[in-house]
Order: sequence, then structure tokens, then C-alpha cells
Amino acid sequence: MTAAVAVNGADLPDEAAIRAAALEPEVMQAQSVGLLGYVYGYPIVDMLKQMHNETHRVRVDQPVAAPVNRFAVYPGVLTPKTQGQLRGANSDTLYINGWFDLSKGPVLIDVPEMGDRYYTLAFMDLYSKPHHLGTRTNGGKATRYALVGPSGGDVPEGHVRFDLPTDIAWLLGRVLVVDPADEPEGKRLSHAIKVTGEAGPDVCEAAAMNPFDSLLYFTLLNQGLKLLRRQPGEEALMAQFNAAGFGPDCDFDAEALTPGQRLGLGWAVKIGPQVISQRGFRPTQTTNGWMLSSAIADPGMDYLLRAEVVRGGYVNEPEESIYPAAITDDRGEMLTGERCYRIHFDADAMPPVGAFWSITSYDMKTAQLTENPLGRYAIGDRTPGLVYGADGSLDIALSAKPPAEGTSNWLAIPPGAFHLVTRLYLPAPEALDGRYVLPVVERVD
Repeated sequence: MTAAVAVNGADLPDEAAIRAAALEPEVMQAQSVGLLGYVYGYPIVDMLKQMHNETHRVRVDQPVAAPVNRFAVYPGVLTPKTQGQLRGANSDTLYINGWFDLSKGPVLIDVPEMGDRYYTLAFMDLYSKPHHLGTRTNGGKATRYALVGPSGGDVPEGHVRFDLPTDIAWLLGRVLVVDPADEPEGKRLSHAIKVTGEAGPDVCEAAAMNPFDSLLYFTLLNQGLKLLRRQPGEEALMAQFNAAGFGPDCDFDAEALTPGQRLGLGWAVKIGPQVISQRGFRPTQTTNGWMLSSAIADPGMDYLLRAEVVRGGYVNEPEESIYPAAITDDRGEMLTGERCYRIHFDADAMPPVGAFWSITSYDMKTAQLTENPLGRYAIGDRTPGLVYGADGSLDIALSAKPPAEGTSNWLAIPPGAFHLVTRLYLPAPEALDGRYVLPVVERVD
């Protein structure tokens, strides 16, 4: 799917127009089906938006861009200045970013020997479900892969077949960097990963795509649905989308809509973000204030959960990594940079992982990294200079300003509302099944 799409779309209705037509059957039918389409299609539209914005040069400070069926390595471990549009990005690894179109046959990826350096190549299908290859699947051995989508194709001899359920896929790879001195070697290995396949057009300048504030949303959703194979159990849903004009058997045309349809679909786009955010993150496990959901990597037909996961940032399969998150302290109050906190790990209660663990703080509103005077955006088992207690325990200090006792164990937090994410890469079974529990975030002011 490399066809160009329109960047601009019809404006959304104002509140007065919505109130005036709130009981008109044509408007309400378009709004109800449109809202269903908005929620269902959120990952599809978000990914196609990103595909456009990351295969074109859409702004001066854009960190990476590459043609379809190629990838770009981020220039370094991410900071607030280089994180771009990523939400919930880590600062533990180098990122590799690329978009793949398998509709014309397999694309080949050759990965060099990685040894004991952790890495994963995470491919998101167009429904936002992750699929991994890397340390966990090949033990770090040099391997040649053939990415194969539903369109199929022959796999060359000597390549391991790697099937993806949609022809469009987003690669977000991660290669561990142990410390700043290790970054050049991490970059060398990242650039040594080679891709062979028909590349899309060269990167050129273009206007950024934003389909979330116009009827362009349904133009993009319509294009995406045409690329996807029908899913069992969704036949009636697709029939409703077809009747509304944006389903897989239609060619969506905003100009051909009646005024009522146009108003109803515009209304759906306008309220869609609020509906998804109201669904919110609903953990399946909450212990010591740390929330974790076992459903977010594969929401199935819970389309609201799927949309909320994408809105907050994409995730890996649990076997690859888990992300317990905290938004409250030991008193049940929201975390804020106006206070100071501590996380205490007993010597025998460090996070159990096969790769590494870290804790990162994010601005609550943007889910992004924020600047701090130390230039440290995560703290964990590889942080240089950590000071452990005489009994082997570890205390991590969290505050907006450097603590008086020094910065060796300090994780800076944003000045306002924030949340924490602990990353456990290659989590042990006791971390996956809930037997291991992270310590509480203790307020110490």
C-alpha cells in the first residue's frame, strides 16, 4: 500500500450544529455507525498516519524517515529532544523504525550475530498486534528471515519464514545499549541489519498527515479496510460500515455524503477521542499501586481496549516485555513532581528478568520523556554508579530536583502530574503470573 492519500479533510461540525440535529434519524445513524468505525479503526488509521509521516519528511526536526521496505536507525538512545512522536518511548535501547509492504511478496531481513546483547524486532500488524523475532526467538544467532504477509510468495532457500497477518507492518526494533560508552557498538550492530526487497519511493518532503480532526479519518479507514482480509465474526460489522459508506466494499467520498451523513460522521470523529479516553486503562492486576494488564497485547474483539492501547502507545508481547505502570503513591494519591518519592528494593526482590529492567517517568498528559539536569531518563540494573545498601538493597529517589544526598540513585520526575513505567525485558515466569510484585512508590516529603 504505497498509494498517496489526501492530507486534508472536511472540517468537523460545531456544537450548535450537533445540538440542532441531535434527534434526526439520518444524523444519529451515521453518528452511531461512525463512532463504531472510529473505535474499531483507530489502530488502522493511526498506523497509516504514521506510515505516511515516517516515509516522508514532514518536519525539520523529524528524527527518522525511510522509504517503504527499508528502515532507519534512530541517531541515539532517545531523549526528550529526539523522541519525536513516540509515546511512552524507552531510553534503554536504540530504536529501529521502518514500514513494510508485503503485498508484492516477501521482504528479506538479514540479522547479524548479536551474541548476548538483547534485541528485538517487533512488527506491528495493521490491527496493532505485535509479532517478535530476536534474542528470545533465536538466541542472538545470525539469522536470515523472510517476512511473508497474506499475499504470500516464495521464501528463498536459507531463510526462516516469518508470517505476518497483514501485508502492512510497522517495525519498531530495539537494540540494548548498556551505557553511553556502549552506544557506538549498539549503532554498528543496528546498522548491520540488512533489508532486501522492492523499496518504495524515496523520502521526500510532504505535509504531515493528521486524520483525527476531519473526515479524512474515514478516507484513511476505508483505504485500510480494503487492504485487510475479512476477520471471522466481523461480517455484520463490515456490512454496517459498508452501509455507512466507509466499509471495505465502498469507495468513501466525503463530497457524496448527504448533509445528515456528513454531520453524523463528523460528530463521531469529534467525540471519538473522548469515548476512547473514557474507556481508559483497566488493569487485570493491581498490586502495591502498580497496574498491569494481561490483555493489552491481544485485545481480541475488545475494540475499545485495542484503541486505548494504541492511544497510549504500542506494546510488546508479554513474553518479550511487560510494563507495570504506577500513577499513585502509597497513600493512593496521584503522582506529582511537587512531591518526593522513594522505591525500595530488598536485595532478594529485584525485578526477575532474563534481559534487563528499568523505571522511566513520563509526563502524564503527553506520555513523553521530559528534560532534567542529569540527562538521565530511566534508572535500572544497568545504570552506572548505582549505590546499593550494605545488605544489597536498592533505594531509588524520585523528585523533580536533585536530592540533597546526591544523584547516584536519582530518577528525575516531571514538575507536574506524571506516571511511572517499569520495563521488565524477558520477564521471568513469576513476573508474568503475578507472584513477583514491585515495591510501592513511597512518598517521603
